[in-house]
Amino acid sequence: MTLTDAWLRYMQVLHQKAPITAGAMRPPRTLAEREDAERATAPWTAEIREFFSLHDGQKRPTGGEAFVGSVFPGFETLCLDEVVAEHRYSREHLHDTEDLGDEWGSVARGQPAGEVAHMFVAEYIPFAVHGCGDLLCIDTRGGQRQGCVREFGSEGADESDPESASLADYVDSVRISVESGIEHSGLVPTVEDGALVWDVDFSENPVQGSAPEPKVMIRLPFALTHFQPSQIGPDDDLIDLGAVRQAVLDTARSLHPGAAIEGGESVFHRVPRQQGVEISWLVGIDREAATFVSVVTGIGNEVIVHELPEDGSATFVFDE
Repeated sequence: MTLTDAWLRYMQVLHQKAPITAGAMRPPRTLAEREDAERATAPWTAEIREFFSLHDGQKRPTGGEAFVGSVFPGFETLCLDEVVAEHRYSREHLHDTEDLGDEWGSVARGQPAGEVAHMFVAEYIPFAVHGCGDLLCIDTRGGQRQGCVREFGSEGADESDPESASLADYVDSVRISVESGIEHSGLVPTVEDGALVWDVDFSENPVQGSAPEPKVMIRLPFALTHFQPSQIGPDDDLIDLGAVRQAVLDTARSLHPGAAIEGGESVFHRVPRQQGVEISWLVGIDREAATFVSVVTGIGNEVIVHELPEDGSATFVFDE
């Protein structure tokens, strides 16, 4: 599963269960702005570039604005400006490693990803922040665990083990938690007035959970393919998303005659005209959120459209 797949599946669940939190996600910034943020921190992994091609963090309520919740357990997703600011601050306010020797900074940066550095190294790219100042970071140092997600504490530094092997795995584990209600990172997901809230877990529920088994089979004439929005160039052949959106809404009206159909939103802003590319859409049917998937055929703006079940689980079967 790619990060884009994991993110879209999670956003689908959030729109259904916590629409206020889902709606607080900002649209992605331009490629030039994302590249500026990378230059201001440290070289990013492909997954980090993909992550910020999907959004620009979550809006924070100001003044008397209503609480919007948090996408990740206890952590608010950062925008590009906050990524750069948190990275700079953490590099300027290092933990005391005097007892580890004068050369420890160089040693820590040379360690493989996942090893304890006892300090913030430039290769840690923050993507979420806790109210107490702790960060969720991607460890971009080399090695087999490059790209792992780890928590960096304002007091305990990086002494805990990595949270997940990749950002895609982390996002999907949070989706499973929100979808099933099981605990994640010691917190239980609940929804209050449409906002996702993470409460302390006082039970003995297991941390890990299993995703629901797909109950719907969707047959396609060709296999699905994947793309990363960050890799789309200015000269790429793009499909007309307006035409695709109309096809999705037309399909929704044919499947639900007489219902009030509205919306038709996708996280993508640019999609290649490439056979097998899958685009998820959120559609309102009588004010209830439903998820549709459109699959690019590669011929003009033609797509194959299907409605997914409420839990988003489906098995794709290919004729090829």
